[in-house]
Amino acid sequence: MYTCDVAKTIRLGPLEYASALAVMKREDMEEMVLDMAKKLRAYADAVHGPTHTRIATVETRLQKLEDKIDENHKKLREEIREDLLQISAVQIRGSGIQRRHSPGRERGYTPHAELWFFLRDCGENMNRWDGKSTAALAQRVHELKEVKTQRGSSTKREVAPVSHSRTARYDDDDMSDPLEGTSKTYAQGKKDNQA
Repeated sequence: MYTCDVAKTIRLGPLEYASALAVMKREDMEEMVLDMAKKLRAYADAVHGPTHTRIATVETRLQKLEDKIDENHKKLREEIREDLLQISAVQIRGSGIQRRHSPGRERGYTPHAELWFFLRDCGENMNRWDGKSTAALAQRVHELKEVKTQRGSSTKREVAPVSHSRTARYDDDDMSDPLEGTSKTYAQGKKDNQA
């Protein structure tokens, strides 16, 4: 068999095995190449074995995590797809409802406008109601309708009371536009002044 000079092998061998080879060297003793190779293999297995085992374990765990992530992504995509289908179905139903109500809105009549015109027709001071909410207008309309039902069904038009101070400001020189909602109070002011 071939013999191996350990000192020469330490100098010429890979640096990672240099310390192991130095420990293996015995004074004045030469080892056979086969024995030296066995010792080197055992050392490499001792050093690298646990590292390879750990790497394999990490790779296995990483693969399991990737599989879980892929599964969760598939579930999430399916949930999003279902949500989008539900949203689009609601939008389709909702657009039909909007179409049913839009012709009245196109004519310019809204609940607010209808209430405003009703109050104007009942003789309300419309300056008071300018900028008020639909709920406030609806409340006043409700009050006026209650007054009508309590007094019975008369053929006369019910008019909200107007204070004397409001009519006193109108005189013969007043140039108010009767279409602004002031026509009734203006006419009442003239009657009071003539009497």
